[in-house]
Amino acid sequence: MSEIFVSYKHEDETRVVRLVKSLEGAGLSVWWDRTLPGGENWRTQIQNELDGAKCVIVVWTRESIGPAGDFVRDEAGRAKRRGVLVPVFLDKVNPPLGFGEIQAIDLTRWKGSARDPFFKDLLAAVTAKLEG
Repeated sequence: MSEIFVSYKHEDETRVVRLVKSLEGAGLSVWWDRTLPGGENWRTQIQNELDGAKCVIVVWTRESIGPAGDFVRDEAGRAKRRGVLVPVFLDKVNPPLGFGEIQAIDLTRWKGSARDPFFKDLLAAVTAKLEG
């Protein structure tokens, strides 16, 4: 089980892979559904990883806040209730209703550098969640 769960909309996968690789490059243990093993019950696997994560990064984009982003919003709600939610923006959007009071990290201009100040803000927020 990984310490960090990444929630995102599949249409955003090509952008999220860069985020996951950067987090892993910083030495963090990340789980996202791209690593689901074949032959497994995917709902059970996602639920177990989500419930066991010490930090849940939710990626807000045009896709994830839209009508088809119900899974992302549900995962975000569960993380919020547990106090482990760290939201990030990859698009300039307003967060869904119920998430506007939680400070999100703006990665809309992030190009993938680990030295980017906004990515460093994300690492600090994730580290704080992991340390409790």
